[in-house]
Amino acid sequence: MNIRASLLLLLALVCYLEVVAAADKLDVVSYHAAVLVKNGKQTSCEIALIDGSSGFVAATCVVDANGAVDTSSRYEVYTDNYGTRKSVNAPILSGSIRVHPQFKTSSFANNIAIVQFSLSGNPKLKIDVAVDHRTWASTKFVRRSMSNLENGEWGTPNTGGSELSRSECAASSGLYSSNYFDFECSTDTLPSMVGSQCRVPYGALYGVINGKMGIGGIYSHSVIQGDSICDSAKTVHYFVLLSNFIAFAENVLGRGVRTLSTGDFMVQSDLYYGMEPEAFARADSELIIGGNVFNRNSGEAMMTANGAPEQENNGNTAGGQT
Repeated sequence: MNIRASLLLLLALVCYLEVVAAADKLDVVSYHAAVLVKNGKQTSCEIALIDGSSGFVAATCVVDANGAVDTSSRYEVYTDNYGTRKSVNAPILSGSIRVHPQFKTSSFANNIAIVQFSLSGNPKLKIDVAVDHRTWASTKFVRRSMSNLENGEWGTPNTGGSELSRSECAASSGLYSSNYFDFECSTDTLPSMVGSQCRVPYGALYGVINGKMGIGGIYSHSVIQGDSICDSAKTVHYFVLLSNFIAFAENVLGRGVRTLSTGDFMVQSDLYYGMEPEAFARADSELIIGGNVFNRNSGEAMMTANGAPEQENNGNTAGGQT
């Protein structure tokens, strides 16, 4: 290798290290966020804010076993009040929830819904949605929760975790295998903030691009072995990336969604983009579960990909059918 090539390689390495260093300094506390409250109880479902009056949420958090919006439940959005430790909340009417038309209860493909609400404060707020996962310098997983829902106190976010390789993600999911560009996956967990000591996945992930950070995905579902996420011998958690659902959101809202990218990326233009079918069927010993992973003993069941409730090994119903 000649001197010029060596210098160019060294310069590229320095630039890369600078980007990584800048990413490490980014603090998710300063980024606006929200959680979904259902029937007066905090859920693990994080809302990826688009602006001060709308956001993405996993469809499994707002539908019944048939995949229709659960109109029997009462939903609210709690936000961090744009950076302060106190929350602002607002109702989410069932009529303002739009589930992706190709959401599949059989596999949790296209596990996306758009929610709209009216918050006091700053409805003109715009949030960056990180797109084009291939160009992210790094990925930050985050779990947010309310430390005191009644008093509107916003807890400190938990960050950490790391993504698995493409081959590791594909080994546990036929849906991922067919749509690897729509997902990220991880096995990392942390203790539940609500309800029990069962460990739970992170709720959302951010993409770091050119020293900036944008919301990139939300928790979609988990592939578990056995009947319970708490006792599964192996659990892989999948996060749906928002990039290919920007056009769907813009169509629902009738306005643009601000994105963060390297500048030359064109987002998916198909309003009703849908994922490809699963490349292979899951094993008989596996379940695909999603929805609210808090309140494991609340009497509410998580949603499984065949619409049946997940059962706890101890005979209690597991928390969170959505």
